[in-house]
Amino acid sequence: MTSISTSLVTVAVALGLAACSEKSFPELEIYTLYSSNYPSDVGRSGVATFNLANIPELNGQICQEAADLFQADFEKRKREKGWGANTKMRYWCEKGGFKK
Repeated sequence: MTSISTSLVTVAVALGLAACSEKSFPELEIYTLYSSNYPSDVGRSGVATFNLANIPELNGQICQEAADLFQADFEKRKREKGWGANTKMRYWCEKGGFKK
């Protein structure tokens, strides 16, 4: 491989990595899934961050679908195990990266 070809490949790889880095996504394209703290529904904890899609609506949609699935699973376990009505947990999404 010539030095020009090697340089072009190096530049292409660097650009590809830069395009995939977290900093290449504007903050509004990132969504974070949070949950309340079990069992009292107080406080918040980060569950996952969604920043893979270049389409902002897609990250938000995937995050919301995950929140719905986590919530449904919690409600199912609550019924199956006979946990009391005071046992609560919520899942929700917010635009942007994780914030305490």
